[in-house]
Amino acid sequence: MIALASVPAAAQDATQDTGSGSVWDRAVDAVQYNRMGDAIPLLELVISQDPTRVEAIRMLATALEQTGKPDQAEQVLRDGMGRQSIDASGRGRLAFDLALLLGRRDRADEAVAMYTTALEYDSSLASAYLNRANTQVKTQAYEAAVRDYEYYLALRPGADQRPQIERMMDLLRNEIEAQRVAQQEAEQRRQQEAEAQRIAAEEQQRREEEQRRQAEARRQEMLSSVLQSLGNAEQDATNFQAENEDIRTYDEELDIVD
Repeated sequence: MIALASVPAAAQDATQDTGSGSVWDRAVDAVQYNRMGDAIPLLELVISQDPTRVEAIRMLATALEQTGKPDQAEQVLRDGMGRQSIDASGRGRLAFDLALLLGRRDRADEAVAMYTTALEYDSSLASAYLNRANTQVKTQAYEAAVRDYEYYLALRPGADQRPQIERMMDLLRNEIEAQRVAQQEAEQRRQQEAEAQRIAAEEQQRREEEQRRQAEARRQEMLSSVLQSLGNAEQDATNFQAENEDIRTYDEELDIVD
């Protein structure tokens, strides 16, 4: 808030002459004629004199945003929400305005949360359901959006936008079903791919086992062949020894003594 000394002279004079009501009237007039720069100090003065005046807080936030000061506008609304002296209904309206501001600043998730806060303060704020639903469509939270549209129509059964809302609900339900089918098909593909991978892994394991078995069979065959060769060599050696003995005996028989 700004001090009285920083308020334009016209606003100070009005306050001194006729009280804060005149300042409020001037502020409203300035806003109506889109003189937001003039309205801001007047509204700040009104709020400094009556911090619970919700209309002034909301109007000040609007003026600040429209003059390129959205951060200040956000802070004004948050400050107002934090005042325990403001009743729940008033704080709900401030939360609603803040949600709108956050949405315009492309902070959709924060806007959804703030609409929820507004409804916690005042569950009769039908527009909060409608706006939250619209924001949830942007964030693709379609099921939540459908519920909020239903809540809104329950509170405002004769709403002028009912045909458009019902059309939107039908489109969202179709999209929800399409997503469900797509997810189901994706899960089936995942399971099929997993089963195919399992079968391929088992087949690969079977082939590797067969290759190991064949390699072991070849190794055993080679060992047997080597052992057989060694056996033949031993037999040849025995035969050679026997032949030598026969030759020696033959020689001895030929040994004639004179």
